Amino acid sequence: MKSFTEIVKAWGRKNMASDLSVPKERVRGWERFDGIPDEYWQELLDKAPERNIEISPDLLIDLAARS
Repeated sequence: MKSFTEIVKAWGRKNMASDLSVPKERVRGWERFDGIPDEYWQELLDKAPERNIEISPDLLIDLAARS
């Protein structure tokens, strides 16, 4: 993954919103502005294997540093 936007697209807005218990519009904003708040990272990391998405703490930190 090369961006938070790619993570959202791979996950799917509806699925990510459901998995993180946030409105779909919020996930759309993350996708649009290429960022996911760090308060959701641990939950993303915990649930990513269930969605067959490969992300790591290092990846999230690297992506955030680029933003």
